[in-house]
Amino acid sequence: MAKLLCSIILTVQSMILINAQIKPSRVDSLIKAYVAVNKFNGSALIMKSGTIFFEGEYGYQNVSSKQPVTKRSIFPIGSLSKSFTALVILKLAEENKLSVEDPIVRYIPGYPEGDRIRIRHLLTNSGGIYEKFRNPEFYSRLASGRPYSQDEKMAFFRDQPLDFEPGTQFSYSNSGFDLLGIIIENVTGASYADAMYRYIFKPLKMTGSGFDFPNLQNKNKVHPYSFISPSKYTPAGPWNASLTFSSGGLYSTVGDLHKFYDGLKNDKIISKKVFRQAVTPYLGGYGYGWFIDRIGGERVIDHGGNIEGATSYFLMNPELDICIILLNNITSTSLEKIGNTMYRAIRDKPYSLPKPKQEIQLEDSVLQKYTGVFKASEKYQVTVSKQSGQLFIRINDGEQIPFSAEKESVFYTNDADMVLEFIVTDNKVTQLKLIQGLSTKVADKL
Repeated sequence: MAKLLCSIILTVQSMILINAQIKPSRVDSLIKAYVAVNKFNGSALIMKSGTIFFEGEYGYQNVSSKQPVTKRSIFPIGSLSKSFTALVILKLAEENKLSVEDPIVRYIPGYPEGDRIRIRHLLTNSGGIYEKFRNPEFYSRLASGRPYSQDEKMAFFRDQPLDFEPGTQFSYSNSGFDLLGIIIENVTGASYADAMYRYIFKPLKMTGSGFDFPNLQNKNKVHPYSFISPSKYTPAGPWNASLTFSSGGLYSTVGDLHKFYDGLKNDKIISKKVFRQAVTPYLGGYGYGWFIDRIGGERVIDHGGNIEGATSYFLMNPELDICIILLNNITSTSLEKIGNTMYRAIRDKPYSLPKPKQEIQLEDSVLQKYTGVFKASEKYQVTVSKQSGQLFIRINDGEQIPFSAEKESVFYTNDADMVLEFIVTDNKVTQLKLIQGLSTKVADKL
């Protein structure tokens, strides 16, 4: 009896300890730490053991009108679209309309080297296909509003030589997932958007999800921003969904992505056997449209999305029935870290919180050596000047932005998501690396 009583007491104590360790307020405090350093503005949801463990909204859907983010807010999800694209391909394979072992030339006639590239190579980012974002012409078209045909989409990468023999290396490929979208269209006879609705959104009742965010007319649609702080915000133009296409053109809500997780967990779209195949790590730890990672020794399945003005992150551990969903309407490279930190928190594993950057004081003589004109191209020039013991930069003919020193050669600003790093060679400043949102430019000193 004494042993039984002791066992009951220990069990109750363990349950109390576990519950104390994973209070939703702990997650709220964690997210607010990122809000405080301007790294989170959006929606968050955590599923645990079949119920919503945490749900929170932070910041503004529209900053100028002070319209807050809500659980119904609709966000672009960027590259998280790849997981949906892969799922439709696997569903078509289940219906015997294609095989992942098929060469892509079977569905895209005349595609160069298409007899060597198989569908599974595209699914696993191992096709060796030239990345469209490396093409300056593609990048320049992202702000356009017109639709692009299949041939026009492929023209940004189709005729470039393969980077490597298909199936031999991992290289994250938006181009490869765009080819999967074209295969979906050619096999189903429907547009990518209609196929996505037919195979995923409609059966899972994802009523707040769809394709082509720029042309969406909905009061819950967020405004995209490159940066939001209490004192300043910078709007970002949405990217053309016809160009981001099946590698990054979808939008959704935290509630709909909850339904997506439920559909995956309960085999509502593809069978358990096919899902296991999809989340088996191949080259680079990538499955069929999913990264397979480990956090604190535990296996998690995840994918993020980064485009100008919006970021997304989706993490799941089906064995423990945990799902973390984060949607942001700011350009960010921190969302995956936030999601992983949230996972560590709810699993009672060590984690750290961000801290505001601390300014250090530099001598005027040190600041002076960083001044000058830096040029990255004919159309991109950065002028660095010194005023009252502080550096200021001007990009082309834009406004002057003040920067503070974080380290001797690294400077930050509270007015934008931007970092300056000066490259010093033989005691002379030779280059400036400017990291702004998702882009990095290296400019030579004139």
